[in-house]
Amino acid sequence: MEKVLFVALGGGIGAACRYLLTQFSNAHGGTIFPYGTVLANVIGSFLIGLLFVFFEAHSNLSPVCKLLLVTGVLGGFTTFSTYNMELLTFARSGEFTSALLYLTLNVVGGFIACWLGVTVGNSAM
Repeated sequence: MEKVLFVALGGGIGAACRYLLTQFSNAHGGTIFPYGTVLANVIGSFLIGLLFVFFEAHSNLSPVCKLLLVTGVLGGFTTFSTYNMELLTFARSGEFTSALLYLTLNVVGGFIACWLGVTVGNSAM
């Protein structure tokens, strides 16, 4: 039960951060294109890469710590279900250029950010 509570706590923190990021993004031009979702996915991808290296280097840390940060915070922060719905909305409305841009930014941008997170993490260890 302790593990579930840590995941729930982290998920709440991550979801609140995602909400704040989306509000900030919308206030700065994100109402035309869902930049908040892109940012959440790319930032989350970077952070999961960084945490991957951190947890490899610090294997003595409690598994609850990983559950809190990765499953909880990053699980609540990243928005892949939202991403898929927004991508489908672009496609269904015939906005194929926006759909392709959105897909590329999230998938390629997320992959590059994850790779950068691992690279930064490895260089810091």
